[in-house]
Amino acid sequence: MPSRFWALLVLLIGLQLPWIGRPPHYDEANFLVLARGAVLDPWRPHAIPINWQGTTETAFAVLSNPPGIAWWLAPVFGLPVPLQRLWMLLWLPLALWGAWQLGRRFLSSPEAGALLLLGSPIVLLSGAALMPDAPLYALVLSGSALFLEEQDRGRPGLWGAILLGMAALFRYSALPLPLVLAAMAFFAGRRTIGAFAGFIPIFLLGIHDIHAYGKLHLLAMGSFQSVANTPEDWLHKLAAALAMLGGAAALPLRDWSRNMALGAVAGLLLGWPWGWAGALFCALGGASLVGSLRRKELFFWTVGGLLFLLGLRFVATRYWLPFLPAVILGLHQENRWRWSSAIVSILLGVALQADDAQGAFAQRAMLQRLLAGFEEKGLFTGHWGLQWEMEQRGWQAAEAQSHPPPQKLLLRPEQSWPQPLELWECAPLGQEEAGPLWSWLPRGYSAAGHANLHANWQMGDPPRRTILPWTFAHDPYERVQLCRAR
Repeated sequence: MPSRFWALLVLLIGLQLPWIGRPPHYDEANFLVLARGAVLDPWRPHAIPINWQGTTETAFAVLSNPPGIAWWLAPVFGLPVPLQRLWMLLWLPLALWGAWQLGRRFLSSPEAGALLLLGSPIVLLSGAALMPDAPLYALVLSGSALFLEEQDRGRPGLWGAILLGMAALFRYSALPLPLVLAAMAFFAGRRTIGAFAGFIPIFLLGIHDIHAYGKLHLLAMGSFQSVANTPEDWLHKLAAALAMLGGAAALPLRDWSRNMALGAVAGLLLGWPWGWAGALFCALGGASLVGSLRRKELFFWTVGGLLFLLGLRFVATRYWLPFLPAVILGLHQENRWRWSSAIVSILLGVALQADDAQGAFAQRAMLQRLLAGFEEKGLFTGHWGLQWEMEQRGWQAAEAQSHPPPQKLLLRPEQSWPQPLELWECAPLGQEEAGPLWSWLPRGYSAAGHANLHANWQMGDPPRRTILPWTFAHDPYERVQLCRAR
């Protein structure tokens, strides 16, 4: 590879290093539990118990991801978190190779492809996260690139398809991608049979599941995810998918065509019920989506991705990752706009990385202040990174609708999806909040700003619908209460 490739690799690693020491945050907690399951029983990582919906049950019943990330993290589980994050960066060279090759093919510029595909805000946020997203994205980029390269040489593309198919070992959302390869081969007038080799990894995982658990995890998670399919749910998920695409995944910063303008108008109307910010993000997402549809070989990759997202339980910005290459490669054509788009995307991504790190450190400091002087262990409610922090301190997750024993210490957050618990018979001992130090940063999660990069819902009574991937706000990241049960 040329020196420019290695220079870009150094740049991408450098964009991750300032945040490498941040504590586990948001959904990283459940993947660390799954990794512990792989350490305890490498063949059955999903057999480990976890309280993730308020009731302790096996991870098989509640964590809707395949075991790839558990197996990847198992060798470094128990090491300091910075070392675990460095371990995740080993996927970067593979991702860069795939982005380089795709950029050469679709944009006639490997450098532009690499910066646009790997400089997306959500990609930067995923780079060192203890989650399946970095491996997933690396395998999608490299697998599709290798498949196309093999086909150019007159081969069926078996190895590229298998490499792409391995992405489904990290997130099931990659499962339909071999069909995308088949469509690309079809439109190029080439053989499509090699693309179906991409189903080999998920077939082998199915055999593993039958042996390890007696049933398929994929089928169990299909019913788990299919619970939000009313017309209102679909409109909500569509608005959130567009807002998250245009606001934190594929920013449409190029000369707009008439079709892109029409897509922006449709998005604006869809997002208007969520205020001017929702309308703006949906307009950007509508423009990005329509602008990416000009390449017929990428059409099904983009549209199929959107339809897949609409069928899920909820939408998160990172759920675009298996389908993001098609959007970015289809959207960016003009040379004079590529570099400005990449620069703006990287700047936004770095700002959101700083916000994510700030929130993680602020939450840890909040818990240290609140629990200072308390040696005894108690019960807590709540999930995300807070769950990991409390369990590391020896506390136990409370069961939903349970009545705590008298005199038991109880800790309850406001935002981290706390379990319903009878807290009114409780003597308060203190309250703390995790406030932002740099309040000028864009916020990936804000209760006051109704933004959530990680889901299209926020905690509330009842939970609140939201579509914004980020906003500007000054409210605390989290507020927790400590009390003693009576």
